[in-house]
Amino acid sequence: MTHDFDFAPIKNALETGNRQQLEALVQELNPASLGELINKLEDQHKLQTYLALDTEDRVDVLNYVEPNTQIHLLDSLSADDAKILIEKMPHDRRVDLLNQLPADRKNELMRHLAKKERDDIIELSKFEEGTTGAIMTTDYAVVQTGITVGEAIEKLRLEAPDRELIYYAYVIDADRKLIGAVSLRQLIVTEPSKQISDILTTDLEKVNANEPDHVASRKLKKLDLIALPVVNDEDKLVGIITFDDAMESIEEDVSDTMYQKAGVMTGTSSREKARDVLFSKKLTQGNVLYPVRLRITFLFVTLIGGFLVGGVIDRFEDVLSAIIVAAVFIPVIMDMGGNVGTQSTTIFARGLALGHIKLERIWKHIAREMGIGALIGLILGILAGLGAYYWQGVPNELPLIGLAVGLSLVIVLPLAAFLGFLIPYLLLKMGWDHAPGADPFITTIKDFVGLTLYFTLVSLFIGV
Repeated sequence: MTHDFDFAPIKNALETGNRQQLEALVQELNPASLGELINKLEDQHKLQTYLALDTEDRVDVLNYVEPNTQIHLLDSLSADDAKILIEKMPHDRRVDLLNQLPADRKNELMRHLAKKERDDIIELSKFEEGTTGAIMTTDYAVVQTGITVGEAIEKLRLEAPDRELIYYAYVIDADRKLIGAVSLRQLIVTEPSKQISDILTTDLEKVNANEPDHVASRKLKKLDLIALPVVNDEDKLVGIITFDDAMESIEEDVSDTMYQKAGVMTGTSSREKARDVLFSKKLTQGNVLYPVRLRITFLFVTLIGGFLVGGVIDRFEDVLSAIIVAAVFIPVIMDMGGNVGTQSTTIFARGLALGHIKLERIWKHIAREMGIGALIGLILGILAGLGAYYWQGVPNELPLIGLAVGLSLVIVLPLAAFLGFLIPYLLLKMGWDHAPGADPFITTIKDFVGLTLYFTLVSLFIGV
Protein backbone atom coordinates (compact mmCIF):
# COMPACT_ATOMS: atom_id res chain seq x y z
CA MET A 1 0.00 0.00 0.00
CA THR A 2 1.26 3.48 -0.90
CA HIS A 3 0.41 6.38 1.41
CA ASP A 4 0.06 9.99 0.27
CA PHE A 5 2.73 11.45 2.48
CA ASP A 6 5.69 13.65 1.66
CA PHE A 7 8.76 11.77 2.91
CA ALA A 8 11.15 14.49 1.67
CA PRO A 9 11.42 16.35 5.04
CA ILE A 10 12.35 13.09 6.80
CA LYS A 11 14.97 12.26 4.19
CA ASN A 12 16.34 15.79 4.53
CA ALA A 13 16.55 15.41 8.33
CA LEU A 14 18.44 12.15 7.84
CA GLU A 15 20.91 13.64 5.38
CA THR A 16 21.58 16.70 7.58
CA GLY A 17 21.77 14.62 10.77
CA ASN A 18 19.02 16.65 12.50
CA ARG A 19 17.84 14.05 15.03
CA GLN A 20 15.44 16.38 16.83
CA GLN A 21 13.63 17.21 13.60
CA LEU A 22 13.64 13.51 12.63
CA GLU A 23 12.00 12.48 15.92
CA ALA A 24 9.33 15.16 15.52
CA LEU A 25 8.55 14.13 11.95
CA VAL A 26 8.26 10.39 12.56
CA GLN A 27 5.79 11.01 15.39
CA GLU A 28 3.35 12.31 12.77
CA LEU A 29 3.30 9.01 10.84
CA ASN A 30 1.28 5.89 11.57
CA PRO A 31 3.12 2.54 11.78
CA ALA A 32 2.16 1.49 8.23
CA SER A 33 3.53 4.70 6.71
CA LEU A 34 6.70 4.43 8.76
CA GLY A 35 7.17 0.85 7.62
CA GLU A 36 6.77 1.95 4.00
CA LEU A 37 9.32 4.72 4.52
CA ILE A 38 11.89 2.47 6.21
CA ASN A 39 11.60 -0.11 3.44
CA LYS A 40 12.63 2.56 0.90
CA LEU A 41 15.61 3.96 2.79
CA GLU A 42 19.26 2.95 2.57
CA ASP A 43 20.45 0.61 5.34
CA GLN A 44 22.16 3.27 7.48
CA HIS A 45 19.08 5.52 7.27
CA LYS A 46 16.75 2.63 8.09
CA LEU A 47 18.41 2.25 11.49
CA GLN A 48 18.51 5.99 12.17
CA THR A 49 14.79 6.33 11.48
CA TYR A 50 13.95 3.28 13.55
CA LEU A 51 15.96 4.55 16.53
CA ALA A 52 14.04 7.85 16.39
CA LEU A 53 10.92 5.95 17.53
CA ASP A 54 10.00 5.11 21.10
CA THR A 55 9.92 1.46 22.14
CA GLU A 56 6.18 0.93 21.72
CA ASP A 57 6.23 2.34 18.20
CA ARG A 58 9.23 0.20 17.30
CA VAL A 59 7.23 -2.94 18.00
CA ASP A 60 4.29 -1.75 15.88
CA VAL A 61 6.42 -0.53 12.98
CA LEU A 62 8.36 -3.78 12.82
CA ASN A 63 5.18 -5.49 11.58
CA TYR A 64 5.20 -3.30 8.46
CA VAL A 65 8.81 -3.64 7.32
CA GLU A 66 10.05 -6.32 4.97
CA PRO A 67 11.55 -9.55 6.39
CA ASN A 68 15.12 -8.77 5.33
CA THR A 69 14.80 -5.28 6.86
CA GLN A 70 13.50 -6.76 10.11
CA ILE A 71 16.62 -8.92 10.31
CA HIS A 72 18.87 -5.94 9.52
CA LEU A 73 17.27 -3.76 12.21
CA LEU A 74 17.38 -6.35 14.98
CA ASP A 75 20.93 -7.29 14.05
CA SER A 76 21.99 -3.61 14.15
CA LEU A 77 20.42 -2.59 17.49
CA SER A 78 22.45 -2.55 20.65
CA ALA A 79 21.93 -5.55 22.90
CA ASP A 80 20.00 -3.42 25.43
CA ASP A 81 17.69 -1.90 22.77
CA ALA A 82 17.15 -5.32 21.20
CA LYS A 83 16.34 -6.84 24.62
CA ILE A 84 13.60 -4.27 25.28
CA LEU A 85 12.16 -4.80 21.81
CA ILE A 86 12.17 -8.60 22.08
CA GLU A 87 10.46 -8.53 25.47
CA LYS A 88 7.60 -6.45 24.08
CA MET A 89 7.13 -8.36 20.83
CA PRO A 90 4.41 -11.02 20.39
CA HIS A 91 5.90 -14.31 21.51
CA ASP A 92 5.54 -16.14 18.20
CA ARG A 93 6.97 -13.31 16.10
CA ARG A 94 10.04 -12.79 18.22
CA VAL A 95 10.91 -16.47 17.84
CA ASP A 96 10.61 -16.25 14.04
CA LEU A 97 12.78 -13.15 13.94
CA LEU A 98 15.48 -14.46 16.29
CA ASN A 99 15.74 -17.69 14.30
CA GLN A 100 16.62 -15.67 11.20
CA LEU A 101 19.61 -13.98 12.85
CA PRO A 102 23.17 -15.34 12.61
CA ALA A 103 23.73 -17.89 15.37
CA ASP A 104 26.32 -15.79 17.25
CA ARG A 105 24.06 -12.71 17.27
CA LYS A 106 21.05 -14.77 18.39
CA ASN A 107 23.06 -16.31 21.23
CA GLU A 108 24.30 -12.87 22.29
CA LEU A 109 20.75 -11.50 22.50
CA MET A 110 19.46 -14.60 24.27
CA ARG A 111 22.06 -14.11 27.02
CA HIS A 112 20.65 -10.63 27.71
CA LEU A 113 17.09 -11.91 28.20
CA ALA A 114 15.54 -12.97 31.47
CA LYS A 115 15.33 -16.73 32.08
CA LYS A 116 11.56 -16.71 31.63
CA GLU A 117 11.88 -15.11 28.19
CA ARG A 118 14.71 -17.46 27.16
CA ASP A 119 12.77 -20.55 28.21
CA ASP A 120 9.71 -19.37 26.29
CA ILE A 121 11.74 -18.76 23.11
CA ILE A 122 13.52 -22.11 23.41
CA GLU A 123 10.21 -23.93 23.92
CA LEU A 124 8.58 -22.33 20.87
CA SER A 125 11.69 -22.95 18.76
CA LYS A 126 11.30 -26.70 19.21
CA PHE A 127 8.40 -26.89 16.78
CA GLU A 128 9.15 -27.54 13.12
CA GLU A 129 8.34 -25.03 10.41
CA GLY A 130 4.90 -25.70 8.97
CA THR A 131 3.35 -26.92 12.23
CA THR A 132 0.79 -25.16 14.39
CA GLY A 133 3.33 -24.98 17.19
CA ALA A 134 5.59 -22.85 14.99
CA ILE A 135 2.94 -20.11 14.62
CA MET A 136 1.26 -20.28 18.02
CA THR A 137 1.88 -17.86 20.87
CA THR A 138 2.32 -18.58 24.56
CA ASP A 139 0.95 -15.14 25.40
CA TYR A 140 -2.52 -16.12 26.70
CA ALA A 141 -4.63 -15.97 29.85
CA VAL A 142 -5.09 -19.06 31.97
CA VAL A 143 -6.84 -19.88 35.26
CA GLN A 144 -6.94 -23.06 37.29
CA THR A 145 -9.98 -25.01 38.35
CA GLY A 146 -10.97 -24.71 41.98
CA ILE A 147 -11.02 -20.89 42.16
CA THR A 148 -13.95 -18.50 42.23
CA VAL A 149 -15.07 -16.09 39.53
CA GLY A 150 -13.92 -13.17 41.69
CA GLU A 151 -10.45 -14.65 42.08
CA ALA A 152 -10.27 -15.28 38.32
CA ILE A 153 -11.22 -11.66 37.53
CA GLU A 154 -8.58 -10.33 39.89
CA LYS A 155 -5.94 -12.58 38.33
CA LEU A 156 -6.87 -11.48 34.80
CA ARG A 157 -6.91 -7.82 35.83
CA LEU A 158 -3.29 -8.10 36.91
CA GLU A 159 -2.22 -10.03 33.79
CA ALA A 160 -4.18 -8.08 31.17
CA PRO A 161 -1.47 -5.47 30.34
CA ASP A 162 0.96 -8.26 29.38
CA ARG A 163 -1.41 -10.48 27.42
CA GLU A 164 -2.01 -10.48 23.65
CA LEU A 165 -5.55 -11.87 24.06
CA ILE A 166 -7.73 -11.41 27.12
CA TYR A 167 -11.22 -12.09 25.73
CA TYR A 168 -10.97 -15.71 26.85
CA ALA A 169 -9.29 -17.43 29.78
CA TYR A 170 -8.42 -21.08 29.39
CA VAL A 171 -9.08 -23.34 32.36
CA ILE A 172 -6.49 -25.99 33.24
CA ASP A 173 -5.99 -28.52 36.00
CA ALA A 174 -2.89 -29.00 38.15
CA ASP A 175 -1.17 -30.91 35.29
CA ARG A 176 -1.93 -28.13 32.78
CA LYS A 177 -4.44 -30.32 30.96
CA LEU A 178 -7.03 -28.26 29.16
CA ILE A 179 -10.42 -28.45 30.87
CA GLY A 180 -12.34 -25.68 29.12
CA ALA A 181 -12.60 -21.92 28.71
CA VAL A 182 -14.50 -18.95 30.10
CA SER A 183 -15.15 -15.68 28.33
CA LEU A 184 -14.58 -12.27 29.88
CA ARG A 185 -18.28 -11.58 29.41
CA GLN A 186 -19.21 -14.70 31.43
CA LEU A 187 -16.91 -13.62 34.25
CA ILE A 188 -18.34 -10.08 34.39
CA VAL A 189 -22.00 -11.12 34.53
CA THR A 190 -21.49 -13.96 37.05
CA GLU A 191 -21.56 -13.66 40.82
CA PRO A 192 -17.96 -13.38 42.15
CA SER A 193 -18.58 -16.17 44.67
CA LYS A 194 -19.39 -18.77 42.03
CA GLN A 195 -16.85 -21.43 41.13
CA ILE A 196 -15.15 -21.30 37.72
CA SER A 197 -16.09 -24.95 37.24
CA ASP A 198 -19.77 -23.93 37.30
CA ILE A 199 -19.56 -21.63 34.27
CA LEU A 200 -16.74 -22.93 32.09
CA THR A 201 -17.37 -24.28 28.60
CA THR A 202 -16.00 -27.80 28.16
CA ASP A 203 -17.14 -28.37 24.57
CA LEU A 204 -14.03 -26.66 23.24
CA GLU A 205 -12.41 -26.81 19.82
CA LYS A 206 -8.66 -27.29 20.02
CA VAL A 207 -5.72 -28.19 17.80
CA ASN A 208 -2.56 -30.22 18.29
CA ALA A 209 0.77 -28.39 18.17
CA ASN A 210 2.12 -30.91 15.65
CA GLU A 211 -0.73 -30.45 13.18
CA PRO A 212 0.11 -28.69 9.89
CA ASP A 213 -0.39 -24.97 10.39
CA HIS A 214 -2.70 -24.60 7.39
CA VAL A 215 -5.09 -27.22 8.83
CA ALA A 216 -5.32 -25.35 12.15
CA SER A 217 -5.60 -21.98 10.39
CA ARG A 218 -8.45 -23.09 8.18
CA LYS A 219 -10.27 -24.59 11.17
CA LEU A 220 -10.01 -21.26 12.99
CA LYS A 221 -11.30 -19.38 9.95
CA LYS A 222 -14.13 -21.85 9.36
CA LEU A 223 -15.29 -21.64 12.99
CA ASP A 224 -14.99 -17.82 12.95
CA LEU A 225 -13.18 -17.71 16.30
CA ILE A 226 -10.71 -15.19 17.69
CA ALA A 227 -8.34 -17.91 18.86
CA LEU A 228 -7.96 -21.65 19.33
CA PRO A 229 -6.14 -23.39 22.19
CA VAL A 230 -3.17 -25.54 21.17
CA VAL A 231 -2.38 -28.72 23.09
CA ASN A 232 0.41 -31.29 22.98
CA ASP A 233 0.01 -35.06 22.62
CA GLU A 234 -0.80 -35.31 26.34
CA ASP A 235 -3.63 -32.77 25.95
CA LYS A 236 -1.72 -30.17 27.96
CA LEU A 237 -2.21 -26.53 27.00
CA VAL A 238 0.94 -25.19 25.32
CA GLY A 239 -0.31 -22.10 23.48
CA ILE A 240 -2.97 -20.51 21.34
CA ILE A 241 -3.23 -19.71 17.64
CA THR A 242 -4.81 -16.31 17.04
CA PHE A 243 -6.86 -15.17 14.06
CA ASP A 244 -4.22 -12.79 12.71
CA ASP A 245 -1.52 -15.48 12.81
CA ALA A 246 -3.90 -17.92 11.11
CA MET A 247 -4.59 -15.45 8.30
CA GLU A 248 -0.87 -14.86 7.81
CA SER A 249 -0.36 -18.62 7.54
CA ILE A 250 -3.13 -18.94 4.94
CA GLU A 251 -1.79 -15.98 2.96
CA GLU A 252 1.71 -17.48 2.95
CA ASP A 253 0.28 -20.82 1.82
CA VAL A 254 -1.61 -19.16 -1.04
CA SER A 255 1.36 -16.95 -1.96
CA ASP A 256 3.73 -19.92 -2.04
CA THR A 257 1.35 -21.83 -4.30
CA MET A 258 1.15 -18.87 -6.66
CA TYR A 259 4.93 -18.54 -6.66
CA GLN A 260 5.28 -22.20 -7.57
CA LYS A 261 2.83 -21.83 -10.46
CA ALA A 262 5.04 -19.01 -11.70
CA GLY A 263 8.13 -21.22 -11.42
CA VAL A 264 9.53 -19.66 -8.23
CA MET A 265 10.59 -21.91 -5.36
CA THR A 266 10.46 -20.82 -1.78
CA GLY A 267 12.55 -22.37 0.96
CA THR A 268 11.22 -24.13 3.98
CA SER A 269 13.06 -22.10 6.60
CA SER A 270 12.41 -18.51 7.66
CA ARG A 271 15.84 -17.46 6.41
CA GLU A 272 15.22 -19.03 3.00
CA LYS A 273 11.81 -17.36 2.76
CA ALA A 274 13.34 -14.00 3.58
CA ARG A 275 16.02 -14.61 0.95
CA ASP A 276 13.37 -15.48 -1.67
CA VAL A 277 11.42 -12.32 -0.82
CA LEU A 278 14.60 -10.33 -1.45
CA PHE A 279 15.24 -12.15 -4.75
CA SER A 280 11.66 -11.50 -5.87
CA LYS A 281 11.77 -7.82 -4.97
CA LYS A 282 15.04 -7.29 -6.85
CA LEU A 283 13.62 -9.06 -9.90
CA THR A 284 10.33 -7.14 -9.96
CA GLN A 285 11.01 -3.76 -8.35
CA GLY A 286 14.77 -3.20 -8.20
CA ASN A 287 17.19 -1.67 -10.67
CA VAL A 288 16.43 -3.07 -14.14
CA LEU A 289 20.08 -4.00 -14.62
CA TYR A 290 19.77 -6.73 -11.98
CA PRO A 291 17.10 -8.86 -13.76
CA VAL A 292 18.73 -8.16 -17.13
CA ARG A 293 22.13 -9.32 -15.87
CA LEU A 294 20.73 -12.33 -14.01
CA ARG A 295 18.42 -13.52 -16.76
CA ILE A 296 21.01 -13.05 -19.51
CA THR A 297 23.46 -15.12 -17.44
CA PHE A 298 21.07 -18.08 -17.48
CA LEU A 299 19.93 -17.44 -21.04
CA PHE A 300 23.54 -17.74 -22.19
CA VAL A 301 23.10 -21.40 -21.26
CA THR A 302 20.17 -21.59 -23.67
CA LEU A 303 22.10 -19.66 -26.33
CA ILE A 304 25.07 -22.01 -26.10
CA GLY A 305 22.66 -24.94 -26.00
CA GLY A 306 20.98 -23.65 -29.16
CA PHE A 307 24.30 -23.74 -30.98
CA LEU A 308 24.95 -27.24 -29.65
CA VAL A 309 21.53 -28.41 -30.82
CA GLY A 310 22.19 -26.73 -34.17
CA GLY A 311 25.42 -28.68 -34.28
CA VAL A 312 23.45 -31.89 -33.77
CA ILE A 313 21.18 -31.03 -36.72
CA ASP A 314 24.22 -30.11 -38.82
CA ARG A 315 25.90 -33.38 -37.84
CA PHE A 316 22.89 -35.32 -39.13
CA GLU A 317 22.36 -33.18 -42.24
CA ASP A 318 22.77 -36.25 -44.44
CA VAL A 319 19.96 -37.97 -42.57
CA LEU A 320 17.65 -34.97 -43.04
CA SER A 321 18.58 -34.68 -46.71
CA ALA A 322 17.84 -38.34 -47.33
CA ILE A 323 14.76 -38.55 -45.13
CA ILE A 324 12.95 -35.22 -45.23
CA VAL A 325 10.03 -36.56 -43.15
CA ALA A 326 12.40 -36.92 -40.16
CA ALA A 327 12.27 -33.13 -39.75
CA VAL A 328 8.50 -33.29 -39.21
CA PHE A 329 8.93 -34.84 -35.77
CA ILE A 330 11.69 -32.58 -34.40
CA PRO A 331 9.11 -30.28 -32.66
CA VAL A 332 7.41 -33.33 -31.12
CA ILE A 333 10.64 -34.53 -29.48
CA MET A 334 11.63 -31.06 -28.25
CA ASP A 335 8.21 -29.82 -27.08
CA MET A 336 7.11 -32.99 -25.29
CA GLY A 337 10.35 -33.13 -23.33
CA GLY A 338 10.10 -29.40 -22.52
CA ASN A 339 6.55 -29.72 -21.18
CA VAL A 340 7.38 -32.72 -18.99
CA GLY A 341 10.41 -30.87 -17.60
CA THR A 342 8.29 -27.79 -16.79
CA GLN A 343 5.64 -29.95 -15.11
CA SER A 344 8.30 -31.59 -12.96
CA THR A 345 9.90 -28.30 -11.86
CA THR A 346 6.48 -26.95 -10.85
CA ILE A 347 5.60 -30.11 -8.93
CA PHE A 348 8.98 -30.04 -7.17
CA ALA A 349 8.61 -26.37 -6.20
CA ARG A 350 5.09 -26.72 -4.84
CA GLY A 351 5.90 -29.95 -3.01
CA LEU A 352 8.94 -28.33 -1.39
CA ALA A 353 6.96 -25.26 -0.29
CA LEU A 354 4.14 -27.34 1.20
CA GLY A 355 6.49 -29.76 2.96
CA HIS A 356 5.58 -32.77 0.79
CA ILE A 357 9.12 -32.99 -0.57
CA LYS A 358 11.96 -33.35 1.95
CA LEU A 359 15.43 -32.44 0.72
CA GLU A 360 17.02 -35.10 2.91
CA ARG A 361 15.04 -37.71 0.90
CA ILE A 362 15.58 -36.07 -2.49
CA TRP A 363 16.77 -39.21 -4.29
CA LYS A 364 13.64 -41.08 -3.30
CA HIS A 365 11.54 -38.24 -4.72
CA ILE A 366 13.67 -38.15 -7.89
CA ALA A 367 13.31 -41.93 -8.36
CA ARG A 368 9.53 -41.64 -8.04
CA GLU A 369 9.39 -38.77 -10.54
CA MET A 370 11.54 -40.72 -13.00
CA GLY A 371 9.17 -43.67 -12.67
CA ILE A 372 6.24 -41.39 -13.44
CA GLY A 373 8.17 -39.91 -16.38
CA ALA A 374 8.93 -43.42 -17.67
CA LEU A 375 5.25 -44.40 -17.53
CA ILE A 376 4.24 -41.18 -19.30
CA GLY A 377 7.00 -41.76 -21.85
CA LEU A 378 5.84 -45.32 -22.53
CA ILE A 379 2.21 -44.28 -23.07
CA LEU A 380 2.96 -41.22 -25.20
CA GLY A 381 5.81 -43.02 -27.01
CA ILE A 382 3.42 -45.76 -28.16
CA LEU A 383 0.77 -43.24 -29.23
CA ALA A 384 3.26 -40.93 -31.00
CA GLY A 385 5.03 -43.89 -32.61
CA LEU A 386 1.76 -45.23 -34.02
CA GLY A 387 0.81 -41.75 -35.23
CA ALA A 388 4.19 -41.29 -36.93
CA TYR A 389 3.92 -44.75 -38.51
CA TYR A 390 0.53 -44.17 -40.09
CA TRP A 391 1.03 -40.45 -40.88
CA GLN A 392 4.51 -40.34 -42.45
CA GLY A 393 5.85 -43.87 -42.22
CA VAL A 394 3.42 -45.87 -44.36
CA PRO A 395 2.88 -43.33 -47.17
CA ASN A 396 6.63 -42.72 -47.51
CA GLU A 397 7.56 -46.40 -47.10
CA LEU A 398 9.44 -45.62 -43.90
CA PRO A 399 7.62 -47.69 -41.26
CA LEU A 400 10.55 -47.54 -38.81
CA ILE A 401 10.20 -43.75 -38.46
CA GLY A 402 7.41 -44.50 -35.97
CA LEU A 403 9.75 -46.69 -33.92
CA ALA A 404 12.40 -43.93 -33.85
CA VAL A 405 9.84 -41.34 -32.66
CA GLY A 406 8.34 -43.68 -30.07
CA LEU A 407 11.66 -44.82 -28.59
CA SER A 408 12.94 -41.24 -28.46
CA LEU A 409 9.97 -40.18 -26.33
CA VAL A 410 10.26 -43.25 -24.11
CA ILE A 411 13.83 -42.17 -23.23
CA VAL A 412 13.55 -38.35 -23.37
CA LEU A 413 10.47 -37.94 -21.14
CA PRO A 414 11.86 -39.69 -18.03
CA LEU A 415 15.11 -37.76 -18.61
CA ALA A 416 13.15 -34.49 -18.62
CA ALA A 417 11.32 -35.54 -15.42
CA PHE A 418 14.67 -36.38 -13.79
CA LEU A 419 16.15 -32.99 -14.75
CA GLY A 420 12.96 -31.22 -13.62
CA PHE A 421 13.67 -32.35 -10.05
CA LEU A 422 17.47 -32.44 -10.09
CA ILE A 423 18.27 -29.02 -11.59
CA PRO A 424 16.16 -26.86 -9.20
CA TYR A 425 17.43 -28.98 -6.28
CA LEU A 426 21.05 -28.30 -7.26
CA LEU A 427 20.38 -24.57 -7.75
CA LEU A 428 18.66 -24.47 -4.35
CA LYS A 429 21.59 -26.19 -2.65
CA MET A 430 24.02 -23.73 -4.25
CA GLY A 431 21.95 -20.78 -2.99
CA TRP A 432 21.29 -19.41 -6.48
CA ASP A 433 18.17 -17.51 -7.53
CA HIS A 434 16.39 -20.50 -9.02
CA ALA A 435 13.36 -18.64 -10.47
CA PRO A 436 15.09 -17.82 -13.78
CA GLY A 437 17.67 -20.60 -13.60
CA ALA A 438 16.12 -24.06 -13.93
CA ASP A 439 14.44 -24.03 -17.35
CA PRO A 440 17.48 -22.93 -19.42
CA PHE A 441 19.54 -25.86 -18.09
CA ILE A 442 16.69 -28.35 -18.53
CA THR A 443 15.90 -27.15 -22.06
CA THR A 444 19.52 -27.28 -23.20
CA ILE A 445 20.30 -30.76 -21.85
CA LYS A 446 16.97 -32.25 -22.90
CA ASP A 447 17.07 -30.85 -26.46
CA PHE A 448 20.67 -31.90 -27.05
CA VAL A 449 20.17 -35.44 -25.76
CA GLY A 450 16.71 -35.81 -27.34
CA LEU A 451 17.68 -34.77 -30.85
CA THR A 452 20.96 -36.71 -30.79
CA LEU A 453 19.04 -39.82 -29.76
CA TYR A 454 16.28 -39.26 -32.34
CA PHE A 455 18.62 -38.77 -35.29
CA THR A 456 20.80 -41.69 -34.18
CA LEU A 457 17.74 -43.96 -34.10
CA VAL A 458 16.53 -42.72 -37.49
CA SER A 459 19.98 -43.29 -38.93
CA LEU A 460 20.23 -46.72 -37.34
CA PHE A 461 16.75 -48.01 -38.21
CA ILE A 462 16.51 -46.63 -41.72
CA GLY A 463 20.13 -47.17 -42.62
CA VAL A 464 21.24 -43.71 -43.74
